[in-house]
Amino acid sequence: MIFINMNIIFFGSSSYCLPVVESLRKNFNLKAIITKPGPIASFAKKHQIACLTPIDKGELSALSGKISKLKPDIAIVADYGLIIPREIFNLPKYKTLNIHFSRLPFLRGASPVQYTILTDQTPWVSVIKMDEGLDAGDIVWQKEYKKITKPPSTNPTFDQLANETAESLYIKLFQDIAYEIAAIVNDYINGKLIPKKQDQSKATFSKALTRDDGFIPFELIIDATKGETKKISDYQDKFITNTLFKLLPNCNIIISVNRAIRAFSPWPGVWTKINLRRFQNKQNCLSLLNESEKKTEKRLKILKSHIDGDRLILDLVQLEGKKPVSWKQFQEGYPNYASI
Repeated sequence: MIFINMNIIFFGSSSYCLPVVESLRKNFNLKAIITKPGPIASFAKKHQIACLTPIDKGELSALSGKISKLKPDIAIVADYGLIIPREIFNLPKYKTLNIHFSRLPFLRGASPVQYTILTDQTPWVSVIKMDEGLDAGDIVWQKEYKKITKPPSTNPTFDQLANETAESLYIKLFQDIAYEIAAIVNDYINGKLIPKKQDQSKATFSKALTRDDGFIPFELIIDATKGETKKISDYQDKFITNTLFKLLPNCNIIISVNRAIRAFSPWPGVWTKINLRRFQNKQNCLSLLNESEKKTEKRLKILKSHIDGDRLILDLVQLEGKKPVSWKQFQEGYPNYASI
């Protein structure tokens, strides 16, 4: 069904949004896209859609005149990045709807999908009427995402989201809402969807992630590969203050690390610090280089892992300044880690 007489404005920046913006283009009169330079801006150029790229809230506020002239019926927001001021989100006749990937009021904020994987919760999609609060607007539509390929439930260390990274889950959720968004907008404007207040007392939050959130002590990672039954809280003195420690202090380290590697892919990524000892092979023996070269602290990214029985298996790693390699290849290149 096509609703060509409805004027739509879209706010969104990441490539994940492309299925949604394509659905809006096909089903409505997509008058403008407000984004930043990147894939969505390229989409707008390709389809000759007006494109505005404010760099901050001030520039966005200054666009109110241009947006008003477009006479939008409604605006849709998904993964945009800037705070949209009241004078902008109230401009359309039917205001502005925001797409958020959690069962609001749970997991408001910037990282709901990452937190969903960390806590192994069922993914949800919510569409809310935007207000000035952080994902606090009235709920227009909600749906549980059920298209999950679950691993065998007989293994207690396997999560229902064991096959998902943040990236793969974002892609699936955006594809799912892209199929729904035209009908949601139409039903909302025609009064078939009645916005409902969120229960503010039940609100929980997901913060914007930083690089430090991806840090896990090397000792903890190695203990997980050995099948140690310790908890995250056992390593409190070794942690940079980060989301994993705050969210899962009492969780088994094997499960926690594996979840973090998936939840933080691609950003901020799980990483650790290691001291490398450089070796030189002479006459079938390993000889240490000079003392000044003996220890070098490097960042090691853990790109992929899985759980086998009661142990964490490292699959893919990347040393700072190097290309990704298997954990086995890394051990071959740095023999002092071969016994780990």
